[in-house]
Amino acid sequence: TPDTGDTFVYDITAPTISNVVPSWGTHLNAAEDNSDGTIVVTTTGSANGATVTVTGMGVTDTCTVSSNSCTVTVAAADLQGLTDGTTYTINVALTADAAGNTVTPDTGDTFVYDITAPTISDVVPSWDTYLNAAEDNSDGTIAITTSGAADGQTVTVTGMGVTDTCALSSNTCTVTVAAADLQALSDGTTYTITVNVDDVAGNSATPDTGDTFVYDITASVTSVTLSDGDYVNAAEDNSDSTVTVATSGVEDGRTMSVTIASSTFNSVAYSCTVGTNSCAATIPASALQALTDGTTYTISVTGTDLAGNTASDSGTTFVYDITAPTISDVVPSW
Repeated sequence: TPDTGDTFVYDITAPTISNVVPSWGTHLNAAEDNSDGTIVVTTTGSANGATVTVTGMGVTDTCTVSSNSCTVTVAAADLQGLTDGTTYTINVALTADAAGNTVTPDTGDTFVYDITAPTISDVVPSWDTYLNAAEDNSDGTIAITTSGAADGQTVTVTGMGVTDTCALSSNTCTVTVAAADLQALSDGTTYTITVNVDDVAGNSATPDTGDTFVYDITASVTSVTLSDGDYVNAAEDNSDSTVTVATSGVEDGRTMSVTIASSTFNSVAYSCTVGTNSCAATIPASALQALTDGTTYTISVTGTDLAGNTASDSGTTFVYDITAPTISDVVPSW
């Protein structure tokens, strides 16, 4: 009797490894290596129970195929044993199928182990440590310098009620802050510029919060007073005169310039130093005596505060009058 009880399968198609997906993507960063990672392996034509072997990171990990998929777990300790800044190739092997067809290993997936965060080395606003009433009429800029961040990474700047960004190129970029946003700040307030950036791996730089500025748009001269009043006479010009200047928003130690001029007289400048929003400039008697009798003079005062705001006043005048009246005739009625 013929024997027909033996069969075989003609199978010359090897299984394939169709996809390898590490949980950390193309970069493994300093936060991700604190936990176990996974690598999901997808196969085609592989039987349940086949073994996937993953190498390339100094250790060997395996998983068992079910429905053409399995997940390898890589211990956090093994991830932390990698070398910072190194590119690793994930090598995936799959056991031969039942027919003995061997599988071509997958070596096409790489990642960079990067646990060094970038740094922010410099933050320079165009307005420096003070933003004044002239500077806020135009857009401002903040130049940022970093280290260890790739081109195209986004720098985020906050701290002024708005969020502005720029893209790095050669570890530098410049944020533009709109004039309208600057003008919306509160006068007299100190603001902290906060700068953040991540590298390609997702490592976050320590935020830079070390740069502050004062938004100061107010400075004024509130009064100008000549000690001799509205007139300087022949007796008063024998002594020095004083111009007392009262200010608001002008810091101690700032210099105020005081000039005296008329339409026919070149100005003469004097100065005084502010203390507690006041200062006094001395006009020498010799300068007074050099004035022209009968002429009206204007006292002009100008100065700046620390922010560069101008405080000025030109509304005070006096008459230099040293000619006494005379009695030209006395006629009694009798």
